[in-house]
Amino acid sequence: MRMRYLATWAISLILCAGLPLSQPALAATLPAQNSPGAENSALLQRLSHAHWVPQGKGPHVLYMIFDPNCPYCHVVFDELQPLIKPLGATVRYVPVGYLTPSSLGKAAAMLEAKDPLAAITKNEREFNMEHFGGLQEILPSPATEKALEKNLAILRATGQSIVPTLIYRSRQGKTVIIRGGLGKRDMRSVLRDIAP
Repeated sequence: MRMRYLATWAISLILCAGLPLSQPALAATLPAQNSPGAENSALLQRLSHAHWVPQGKGPHVLYMIFDPNCPYCHVVFDELQPLIKPLGATVRYVPVGYLTPSSLGKAAAMLEAKDPLAAITKNEREFNMEHFGGLQEILPSPATEKALEKNLAILRATGQSIVPTLIYRSRQGKTVIIRGGLGKRDMRSVLRDIAP
C-alpha cells in the first residue's frame, strides 16, 4: 500500500509539471504586439475572456492555469496567499481538468459552485497526496464542459500543457509565461514584475 502511494505521488508530480523532478521551471517571454501599456498579446486577450475565478482586487493581474489534482499547483496556491493583498495583486485562477480521471469533475465543481473562490480554497485546504484536490467531482453541465475545453485550449496555446502555468504582462510590456513551479524565482519578485 505504501509503495503504491509513493509511486502514485511520484507519477503525479511528473505529470503535473510535465518535467523531470530535477529540472527547473520553464520560462518564456513573448514580446508585446503593440504599446507596452496595454494587454495586447493574443494570449493575454484570450485569457481575459477565459473562464477564471478572481482573488484579490489589486492592479497587478496574474493568471494561473491549474488542475485541481496538481500538487505543484497546490504549492503555488499556498505561496500566493500571503502575498496577494500586500503586493496589490489580482490572481485569476483558470481551471483545467486533464491530469487524472477526477480532474474534470473537480474543475467543474469549482466553476459551478455558488462561490467559486471558496470552492478552490476548499480544494486546496483539503489537498492530500492520496486523493489530491479536496473537492468532490461533479458531472459538468454542457456549458461548463465547453468552458473547461476553452481553458485547456488556452493552456495548449502556450506551447506546452504544463500545470501550473503562470502568465502575466511585465512592466516591460512583455507577456511572461512560467511553466511548472517557480524554481529559483521568488513569488514576491514575480508579483512585483507584473505591470499595473
